Amino acid sequence: MKDKKLISQQKKVTRQFRTIGCMLFIFVLLLGALLGLLVPLRPDVSEVENRTLTKFPEFTLETFLNGEYFSDISTWYSDTFPLRDQFITANQKITALYGPKTNEQVLGADVQADEIPTETTSVQPDTSQATLSQTDSSTDTQSQVGNGEPVLPNSYQMEEAVQDQIQKRLYVKDGAAYTIYGFDQSAADIYTKALSNAAAELSGQTNVYSILVPLNSGVMLDEKTLESLGGSDQKQTISYYYNSYSGVTGVETIDTLREHNSEYLYFRTDHHWTALGAYYVYRNFCQVKGWTPNELDSYETMQFTPFLGTYYTKLNKPADMEANPDTVTAYIPHGTNTMTYQDKDGKEYEWNVIRDVSKRSAGSGYSTFIAGDNPMSVIQNPNITDGSSCLVLKESYANCLVPFLVDHYQTIYIVDFRYANVNVVDFIKEKQIKDFIAVNNIGIINSEKVATTIKGLL
Repeated sequence: MKDKKLISQQKKVTRQFRTIGCMLFIFVLLLGALLGLLVPLRPDVSEVENRTLTKFPEFTLETFLNGEYFSDISTWYSDTFPLRDQFITANQKITALYGPKTNEQVLGADVQADEIPTETTSVQPDTSQATLSQTDSSTDTQSQVGNGEPVLPNSYQMEEAVQDQIQKRLYVKDGAAYTIYGFDQSAADIYTKALSNAAAELSGQTNVYSILVPLNSGVMLDEKTLESLGGSDQKQTISYYYNSYSGVTGVETIDTLREHNSEYLYFRTDHHWTALGAYYVYRNFCQVKGWTPNELDSYETMQFTPFLGTYYTKLNKPADMEANPDTVTAYIPHGTNTMTYQDKDGKEYEWNVIRDVSKRSAGSGYSTFIAGDNPMSVIQNPNITDGSSCLVLKESYANCLVPFLVDHYQTIYIVDFRYANVNVVDFIKEKQIKDFIAVNNIGIINSEKVATTIKGLL
């Protein structure tokens, strides 16, 4: 009898604990649902991920009928959950407790790469398609493609594509991460043909240049390590792009950077190159243009440390990276440190070419350059009055290169292909821009989605 009574009491206690557990679980679910409904608490920016979060979609009859409107709402809902950064940080700390602890590791899926052709021929510009893309740029600021319909890039999806290309496979050693590159011929051919088409349309008015920046692994790692990691030869890749162009001048990057790879050319905790790396490529561009470059020690500088970037976040904040953070050094142009930019909602702001970001989070150091990533930015140098101008079509790799160009042009227009809705060729014609400079990292353009987006803007 005594045993039965004890067993009955134990079962009762167990039921009580289960009831309490269920009630707590339901309470947490209800609390989460309630927080999810509180729109004012939804963040616009993730400091942990160092990106702008998805905007609530604009209602149109077309997207309502084809279902895209509701799909975009779902993306917005999941991407802007209240306390997002806090939950991500907590998850990273938990993951770090059982994550890999080795000093050297390779993370991510095997790189799938196409063979890089050893022989290349310049693409023939598609002038018929270029003619179809013409619009009245004084009234239409949306990008146009063959059928005349505007292409409005989904910035969230584009950012996801970019991050996927840069961080698909990583080699990590001694508190530094390196991206392993795999060549995609389809993406390369779309990109080179798009620039060649633009050069054909702009022939006689505008010089077209391509600056392709290698990934950090192709510059900072020795040949033996690169061979053991697999992937594609980045020097051969850049040569393939440059030899495939028609009417486009490629600017030397990888050999120069390799010559200086004992210096601080790329961050250890972030996928970007440093302003020092950009400076060496700027000197090469000056040589192509016949200019005298500014000496590095002639610039006033700003420094921001600690800087813990995208690799640090991707790898769940490893302790060895946190113990040895990066430093962002920015070089202030001589002619002006003033610029304007339009944000993704079309609002215009006055800003600085190099901005003090010392009071921001440790992941924000790279945002010191040209206000980060925006659809359209303009820099006017009051010290130059010769009408010289350029348009830089870019992603974030160009951000630390643009400040070096300021002292050589009266006007610089900066277009980020991930967010812009402007027909670039029409815009160049309208503004009578002298130089068109496409500055991109070879990893970022290494996808058909990204290359096709760039094609749509040209």
